[in-house]
Amino acid sequence: MAYGYRPELRELPPDDLAPIVEWDDFLTYVLQWKQNQHLAAIGPTEQGKTNMLYWLLLQRAYVTFFCTKIKDRTLDGYAAQGGYQKIGDWPPKRGWLFKKEITPQEMPRRLLWPDATSINAEDRQREVFGRAISDIYTQGGWCTVWDDYWYLAKILGLGRSSKKMLLNARSNDIPFVLATQRVAGQDNVEIFDQSTHLLFFRDNDERNLKTIGGVGWLASGPIRAFVANLDRYQALYVNTRTGDMYRTTAPELTVTS
Repeated sequence: MAYGYRPELRELPPDDLAPIVEWDDFLTYVLQWKQNQHLAAIGPTEQGKTNMLYWLLLQRAYVTFFCTKIKDRTLDGYAAQGGYQKIGDWPPKRGWLFKKEITPQEMPRRLLWPDATSINAEDRQREVFGRAISDIYTQGGWCTVWDDYWYLAKILGLGRSSKKMLLNARSNDIPFVLATQRVAGQDNVEIFDQSTHLLFFRDNDERNLKTIGGVGWLASGPIRAFVANLDRYQALYVNTRTGDMYRTTAPELTVTS
């Protein structure tokens, strides 16, 4: 069949290969996310990536979330419940006549959200995100979330910057978080190689399943099969250093209108 479909890669493996754990137990006993480790969330839209990242990012003191969409209800929840402040430019400043840059301590959690209402917003977004990348790389200490990684890397042309950050930012205590809808056809093997923690969400596209199971140590049927059989909003967690795998589901972040 198309894309090298193999039925055995769709059969659910034994549960003990990736036990299901409650969310609180996952945070307490499973996920040991250090400041100098990268994390990636991979899966189609509306499968719970951004929702799960909200709860994981509570572990980081300083967070800048690169937002690319025109609007996003889950990210509205970040602002409403998580203390995030929405800014359209970098660095954020306050004051009328003599503007003063806002310090990380004054604004530790930021949604960097340049205006995306125009179909030709790429130049503005590229400029704002580029300044932020440069500053964050110099300052260190920020957790930086790229959503959607494919859009930032390919459409905005920030792929080279992302590769440099992935390879070098750990030494400056900059945990990089990548949220991407798919990996098929992308030149981004570094997501797997450089990330300590991977979160896969349900995917039934054979092209993506083939890529998930065809990169280095990931070339194993069980990973692909688990991903194909996940419940909605459930994630398959893989520690790339230890090989440990678990499945878990984060609470839903509610947004009040």
